[in-house]
Amino acid sequence: MKKYLAVDIGGTFIKYSLITGGYHVVEEGDEPTLKDPEQFLDQVKNLVRRYCQDICGIAVCMGGFINPVTGENTDYSVGENFRRYNLKKELTDAFGMHVMIENDSNCAAVGELVKGAGRGARQLCMLTFGTGIGGAMIINGGLYRGSHYKAAEAGLVKLGFCRESCSGNTALEGESAGATSVLVKEVSHALGRKVDGVYIFEHLDDPVIFGIYREWLKKAAMITGNMAMLMDPEKVLIGGAISHQPRFLQDLSEEVYCLYPQLKAYTAIEACRLGNQAGRIGALYLYMKAYEKEEADELDREYT
Repeated sequence: MKKYLAVDIGGTFIKYSLITGGYHVVEEGDEPTLKDPEQFLDQVKNLVRRYCQDICGIAVCMGGFINPVTGENTDYSVGENFRRYNLKKELTDAFGMHVMIENDSNCAAVGELVKGAGRGARQLCMLTFGTGIGGAMIINGGLYRGSHYKAAEAGLVKLGFCRESCSGNTALEGESAGATSVLVKEVSHALGRKVDGVYIFEHLDDPVIFGIYREWLKKAAMITGNMAMLMDPEKVLIGGAISHQPRFLQDLSEEVYCLYPQLKAYTAIEACRLGNQAGRIGALYLYMKAYEKEEADELDREYT
């Protein structure tokens, strides 16, 4: 059976899998992501070089506004290591094989559609709460990228006005929902020591922690409900490490349905099921659709 290298490039770690076309993971691992652009490019090439004799293609998911055809990443918010080099071109030129590269949230949503919590759905959206807030949309069973490959960027959506602009004029500055990293930062500041998300959920009986959590939750619920109202999906899938906290999913759902009671009747809010494999599975699926359509159609019949 053909094997592929699926790579999930994050700001902290690069996670990779040697995986078959039937989504069976043969081998996997991770390594810290190098920040220097030249070292980063060498790191990715060395990873591919390690497996190039065993694979027939490369599927990559990473942060950014990515054109999957050209490989261009135009996201101003990601690190220079993600933007300076066109990985699709660099890897194609170096190894002479097909390369699929796509936004990590988009890939995770496709992975959940194919093998996870989104199976059988035609319309769904996904939000991932982590270092930032990622988003993705599946419309009519297919990934919706938008006109400029920037669709569903939930973390950039403004929810209201928070204060006057620093420029001194009368304009107001928009307020966004905060990612999990914001919650952890605010609680750590309030307590005067560094804590993590697990600590926060184990100590929600602390009134200081609970107060910060409730304010953060309201914004998370607002962006979730707004996405659901705009798209009218069958499901909203919630990803990121925090999605494994049952308390969070319960609280988020209650808050969303309080804001938009009508959603409770027709839009489910569920946790993603595939964990950090979702992006790699989705990237491979998109690779198969682009370059091995016959095999992809067979997988569609089996998994969707």
